[in-house]
Amino acid sequence: MEELVEEALSHPAVCHPYLADLAEGNVPDLGWAIRDFAVQYPGYCAHFPRYLTMVISKLESPDHRMTLMQNLIEESGMLDEEEIAVLVEHGIDPEWVQGIPHPKLFERFQHAIGVNDTDEVADDTLEVICWRESFYHLLANGSPAEALGAIGLGTENVVNKIYTPLIRAIERLGTLDRQQYVFFELHCEVDDDHHEALLNIAHDFTDNPQNRFDLRKGMLKALGLRVIFWEWMHKRARRGGVDS
Repeated sequence: MEELVEEALSHPAVCHPYLADLAEGNVPDLGWAIRDFAVQYPGYCAHFPRYLTMVISKLESPDHRMTLMQNLIEESGMLDEEEIAVLVEHGIDPEWVQGIPHPKLFERFQHAIGVNDTDEVADDTLEVICWRESFYHLLANGSPAEALGAIGLGTENVVNKIYTPLIRAIERLGTLDRQQYVFFELHCEVDDDHHEALLNIAHDFTDNPQNRFDLRKGMLKALGLRVIFWEWMHKRARRGGVDS
């Protein structure tokens, strides 16, 4: 399991030049690039409860289902006392996030970065639709182990490493306060629990070679889909919105 975790963390989906260029400000217009991310990314991430629900439906163990149900509850904005304590420790006011569904936290970020025109975000681009539908298809049609590999090892396992450079980019821009981009810090600080829970479930699926194969297959498919999205976003960011 540790080898799979490390393989995911060293994958181009996690170490992509797009993320590095945003973090270092190596794009023609950093503000435009961050706004573009704010427009495009919800077409995938706002559907996370749907992804989780699909994985839950594929699990036979009541304990496994209950664990992911807790993750689903947290996606709706309900944090327990231990998670609230973690936020306070990192200087995050619980009132910024408690009871607020994660898509609403992302909308807060969108508005703060200047994405206010509802027409601008009304229709997802084809590239985002392909990512979302391909990922959901992977979860729906893969084995339980493959679905776990995709959403656990290939997604929750890498969230911290992906959002950290985005936070650096936002801080570099210098126009937002922490409450406005708390969506990203929340996932970096609290998602460790999600990550560990999914890894524990995945570990229970390593009892035979086929399950181990499927875990890695799901992980690599999920990471590969993210790379395709990053490549597209990187091209747009390097053009700075010109003919994007």
